[in-house]
Amino acid sequence: MTMAAWRTRLRDSAVPQWDGLTSLVFLAAFFLIGTLAGFIFSCLCDESDQLREYLLSYLCRTGEGDVFEPSLFSVIWECFRWFLLIFLLGFTALGSLGIPFVLSVRAFMLSYAVTTFARLFGLRGMAAALSAFGVTAFITVPVIFTAACSGFQSALGRLSHDPQPAVPLGRRLAMLAPCGGLLILAAALQWTVMPALLTAVCARLFS
Repeated sequence: MTMAAWRTRLRDSAVPQWDGLTSLVFLAAFFLIGTLAGFIFSCLCDESDQLREYLLSYLCRTGEGDVFEPSLFSVIWECFRWFLLIFLLGFTALGSLGIPFVLSVRAFMLSYAVTTFARLFGLRGMAAALSAFGVTAFITVPVIFTAACSGFQSALGRLSHDPQPAVPLGRRLAMLAPCGGLLILAAALQWTVMPALLTAVCARLFS
């Protein structure tokens, strides 16, 4: 065996070949790290009276019906952007690092927002955060994990320079239909149900 063949064999053997469950556990660990980081970072921040007054004013106005209505495009973008980023990363070897990082960032942002509401307003803040973020988070997070597991395995396959990636392109494209349908549902709920739900919660707890 030539020296070049030995180098190729050593390089490819260093790339992990994981099944779906192993990939899920690995990615869930990064999501958990991001969640804990968001919680800790929020708790370590000084409780700003200015931030509390700003959020309280917003929640009170929301309870009175003065709700900021985002554009339909911004709602769709909010629901689809994480999925699209992860899906595209799966087509490159960079996804083996980028996909866990994106999951950590998503978890950090969600955890930080919810923890901040809870820290400033207690149980009222938790109810408001659940109304604001829970409607779509319970749908989009599982969808993101579905895309992440598939994309991560595909990225590992490309990292090993295997001409046949770990997850075939056809299988990844077939995943788009159910995931896209769920994300459309999440966007519809965010556009229609969330404003009414948040208004009702704020009217009862902050007015």
